[in-house]
Amino acid sequence: MSRPRARPRFTLDLSIPPEQVVERVRTKLAGETKVSGSLFRRTLLLTVKREHAHFWSPQLDVQLEDAPGGGTRLSAMFAPHPQIWTSFVAVQFLFALLSIGAGVYLTSTLMLGRDPWVPLALLVAMLFGGGFSYGAAYVGQGFGSEQMYELRAFLDAAVEG
Repeated sequence: MSRPRARPRFTLDLSIPPEQVVERVRTKLAGETKVSGSLFRRTLLLTVKREHAHFWSPQLDVQLEDAPGGGTRLSAMFAPHPQIWTSFVAVQFLFALLSIGAGVYLTSTLMLGRDPWVPLALLVAMLFGGGFSYGAAYVGQGFGSEQMYELRAFLDAAVEG
């Protein structure tokens, strides 16, 4: 069993050129009720429509490249909305910084020969907070797994034509 990833990825090799992939996705989007997207020459960004979206709703970033021997190599990555991802990174950075501060406080207290229980509890709390926030990303991914499946199924149906 593979370890869960914070930003799951997959790759598809297709026999059609990138321009045709974009056109197939554009055609499929026209009749879609749950998926919306932004399409560019070599990039597709598929999201859940606003009326079906939640805080944890994923988006699918698809990059199209020329495959060796012709066709298209489609590289896709699921990710949270950019504001959510930025908030997650900021919270992780904050807990890392606070953990370093608590570690320095603990070291100073030990060097001075004082009681280390308060700084030790502070360090444990910061490490727990960082671990908890890291685990929350996987909980959010679990909540969004059905929508991840919908985005992947949409893309598969679109590129198969």
